[in-house]
Amino acid sequence: MSENTASKTTEFVTMYVMVESEDVAVHIATALVKERLVACANVNAGTRSIYEWDGIIQLDNEITLFMKTMADKVDAAIERIKEMHSYEVPCITVSPIVGGNPDYLDWVRHQVNAT
Repeated sequence: MSENTASKTTEFVTMYVMVESEDVAVHIATALVKERLVACANVNAGTRSIYEWDGIIQLDNEITLFMKTMADKVDAAIERIKEMHSYEVPCITVSPIVGGNPDYLDWVRHQVNAT
């Protein structure tokens, strides 16, 4: 990968979100795609989450949601997810995409910037 390609693609990110059910994941993903805050989403069932909340170890089945978008859409997407999410403190993280298929990344750009 050339330096030019790497620096050019850091404008793209993957958002990682955990939700309580597939229905909630589909609801959030569909809303964000319709609102052009993300280009697409992947809903992955079968995540087993282990964490401490209020002093108690929790063992929950959750759904993992991966969404691809552009860095300038992240703040609005996070706010929108928090509005629709049922958790008090939802897991929402963002990772840079540092390379990939240029045709796919062009498609992501087009999807979130189309009017």
